[in-house]
Amino acid sequence: MNKIPKLSPQALPRYWVCCFSVNQHSTICGENLTGDKDPVTGLQHPTCFCNLPKTLNQTPPLDDTGKSISCELNKFDSMMSYLACRHELQQVIAIDASFCLFQRAWCIAELVEAHKNMIPQHLKVFSRSKLYGTEEQLRDLRVQDMKATRSEDVDEILCKIPDKDAFNQFLQHLIFDTGGLLDQWHRGDASQQMGGVGRLLKWSRSGFDIWPLWEY
Repeated sequence: MNKIPKLSPQALPRYWVCCFSVNQHSTICGENLTGDKDPVTGLQHPTCFCNLPKTLNQTPPLDDTGKSISCELNKFDSMMSYLACRHELQQVIAIDASFCLFQRAWCIAELVEAHKNMIPQHLKVFSRSKLYGTEEQLRDLRVQDMKATRSEDVDEILCKIPDKDAFNQFLQHLIFDTGGLLDQWHRGDASQQMGGVGRLLKWSRSGFDIWPLWEY
């Protein structure tokens, strides 16, 4: 490990990941809302016993729009706007193998919010073949069909969209147009691969035996 080039903390990227950055103990840790089960034991996943008071979308005190002031679940748009104005923020869109991300209300709302704030967006796809097999499905996306673990979240997102049809049309442009997410991914895929090769070569010159980690 001592042969790996050392980077200063300032050179390392910092990531905001909602499931880690939002305090789950103050929101949803006390419930298994979907009844998810352990795939090995078949038993439902247990809930947390922290007993921390929960603050949800409608927990008082409320602001002028009727949203909870202290809740951490309903401020993704404000948080993204704040960071976009004050930091060099970019959005990494890591697509799962089943492309379920595009069926999740929060994820779609965050894609659109990032585009609205002119935040650079980078698509990470599980595999090229998976993408091609799902492209037609993506053309039928409707925000009205999106899902979330909590129905209140879907309601809150939909109430912010006065014209659902116009939003759906915009979503198609965001994904498929020239300069859209898929177009950027197609154009960036080859250059990213070559960048990866360059980094591996740099590491190999440092004496670190990385080639056993390289898989095609």
